[in-house]
Amino acid sequence: MTSLLDQLILFVGCSLFMYFGCRPADPLFVLILLTSVTFVSLCSYCNPDCLKFEQLSSHTRLFLAGLWLSLAGLSLFYPGFGCFLPLLFYELAISCRYAFPIAACLLPFLSFRKEPAFYHQAALLLFGIAWIFARKTTKLLSLEREFRLLRDSSREYHLLLQQKNKNLIEKQNHEIHIATLKERNRIAREIHDNVGHMLSRSLLQAGALSAVNQQENLQEPLNDLKHTLSLAMTSVRESVHGLRDDSIDLKASVSELVSEFSNYSVSLDYDMSPFVPSAVKYCFISIVKEGLSNIARHSSGTEISIVLREHPSLYQLMIKDNGTNAKAAHWGMGISNMKERVKSLNGNFSISTEQGFQIFVSLPHNQHALARKEFL
Repeated sequence: MTSLLDQLILFVGCSLFMYFGCRPADPLFVLILLTSVTFVSLCSYCNPDCLKFEQLSSHTRLFLAGLWLSLAGLSLFYPGFGCFLPLLFYELAISCRYAFPIAACLLPFLSFRKEPAFYHQAALLLFGIAWIFARKTTKLLSLEREFRLLRDSSREYHLLLQQKNKNLIEKQNHEIHIATLKERNRIAREIHDNVGHMLSRSLLQAGALSAVNQQENLQEPLNDLKHTLSLAMTSVRESVHGLRDDSIDLKASVSELVSEFSNYSVSLDYDMSPFVPSAVKYCFISIVKEGLSNIARHSSGTEISIVLREHPSLYQLMIKDNGTNAKAAHWGMGISNMKERVKSLNGNFSISTEQGFQIFVSLPHNQHALARKEFL
C-alpha cells in the first residue's frame, strides 16, 4: 500500500510535469499517459512486496528488465516519455543497487538534450522526491518484515512453550500416578505382612482357647471374639486386594513384558486412561504375557505389534506378529485360557492368521461386567 501511494504521488507529479512541458493537444499525450499507467501497474504486479531484484524469480527479473529498458528507450526517442522517468528511478532505487539508480539519473539529460534547462531541473527534482520515497518505503518494508518475523517467532516460541508445559504437566501427573501406585502397593504389602499375620495368629489363638475352654460362661465370648477376628481378617484381606489391584500400572506392566523380548522389533501403542478396572488390567496383562510367550516358542516372526486402546464403549487389545508358520502353531492351551478370561468379562476374542498371527480382544466398558475378579 505504501509503494502504491508513492507511485501515485509520483505519477501525478510526472503528469503535471508533462502537462506543462508538453502540449495537451499532442496526439501522443494520451498514449504516454496510458503507457505510464501500464508501466506502474505491471511493476507493482511483478514485485508487490518490493523485493530486491536478485530475490525475484528469473522470469520476473527478465520481465521487469524489459519494462525498465522499454521506458528508458522510449524516453530517448520522445521527450514526453522522459517526464515519467522518475517512476523508473523509483523502481530502480527500491529493487536495485546504487549503481543502476545513479546511471538512470543520466537519462533526463539524454531525453531532454534539446529542451530548455527547466526540463532538467524539474526532472531532477522529481528524481529527488522519488529517491526520498524509495528510501522511506524500503525502510518501512524492512521494519514490517522484521516485525512479521518477530511476531511469527514469538508465536512459534509461545506454541513450543505451551507444548513443553503440557508435556511437563503430563510427565508430572504420570510420576505422581506411579508414586501413588507404588505407595498403595507398599501399604498393601505392609498390611498383609504385619496386620494380616497378627490377625491370623489371633484367630489361631482364639480357636485354641475355645477348644481347651472348660467354662461354659466363656464359650460364647470366645466364639464372638473368634467371629470378630474373622470379620477383621476378611476386611483386611479385601482392603489388601483392593490396594493391590489399584496399584497395578497396566502400561508399565506391559512395557516390562515387552522389554524381555529384546530379540524382536516390538512396537507398543498405548492409549488408555489411568483409571482402568483391575479386571481389565489382569486380563490384558495375562493375554499379552501368553501371546508373547507363544510368539517366542512357535512363530518365525521378527516384528511384534501391541496395541492397547480405550474407546467410549470398550477396551481393545491387539497383538500381531509377522510370522509365516504361525497359522497352526499358536493353537493350544494358551488360546483356550485367553478365551476363558475374555469370556468371563463378556468380551470378544478373535484370531486371524492372514499375514502373520493376530489376536484381537475387546472388553465392554461396563462396570457390572468388569467387577473385580481374581484372575492371577
